Amino acid sequence: MISDLSQSNFLANALNLVTSNLQQIQEQLATGKRVSVPSDDPVAYAEASALNAEQSAASNDSTLGSQIQGRLNTMDGAFTSAVNAINSAIQTATQGASGTVNASQMATLATQAQGTLQELIAAGNQQYLNAYVFGGNQSLNAPFSGAGAYSGDTGSNSVTFSNGTAVQLSSDGQAIFGDNTSGAIGAIVNLVSALQSGNEAAVSATLPQLQTALQQVATAQAALGNGLAMVNNIVNNANSEVTSLTTASGNLVDADVASLAAQESEMQLQQQALVSVESDLAKESLVDVLA
Repeated sequence: MISDLSQSNFLANALNLVTSNLQQIQEQLATGKRVSVPSDDPVAYAEASALNAEQSAASNDSTLGSQIQGRLNTMDGAFTSAVNAINSAIQTATQGASGTVNASQMATLATQAQGTLQELIAAGNQQYLNAYVFGGNQSLNAPFSGAGAYSGDTGSNSVTFSNGTAVQLSSDGQAIFGDNTSGAIGAIVNLVSALQSGNEAAVSATLPQLQTALQQVATAQAALGNGLAMVNNIVNNANSEVTSLTTASGNLVDADVASLAAQESEMQLQQQALVSVESDLAKESLVDVLA
């Protein structure tokens, strides 16, 4: 026959076990996590840690890419403005070289060309978040003067994503737009001078210069477009990867709330039953003592 002491010890151990399990379940419900420390499930914890590291890298790529997208879109807009300015200059030069304009009209065309020159210089002085993007590594000061002289350098900087892809963030503006003696800016400077002097032959001579300059800017814009497409692809892939990795990690460590809630109810019933039995046993023991 089992003694009262043995029954009492058995009930106490059972109650302690149920109480411990109930506390563990309630902790998981409170945190939403089945695995919080390595001892909870060493294998799942290790696998989740590896997935979280990948997720962090993908998240960083997404954040970095989103920032770069704004910069590259700004640069692309500057290229578009430059292309429009050069095309406008080509139209002006074509008119000035046609042999059908008088001195007064030449002067008007010169004024138009001067305005076009300022539009092109403004494109070369484009900023993103207060940094000049066409000054090479000189990002604090405008790379082009009002006359088109270049004061930037030939450097550039870039960023590298977790997969090793590097994207250029700044450029040597002189190599793209020229300056007051070369490239697109130089060609329009020459055009303004030729129109002001009424020299049709000199005006005509700027046309091939402008065409070459247009191609130079278009090539640079195409290269930037390729970089922007890569960044867009990286951001899209990173966002998808973050979602996938977060789900995979959650499957390893997140708690099954519905199942735990059911277990909690069951454990609470067991706890109540054990407490009741233990109370009854204590009463019976007291009766025996009094008898």
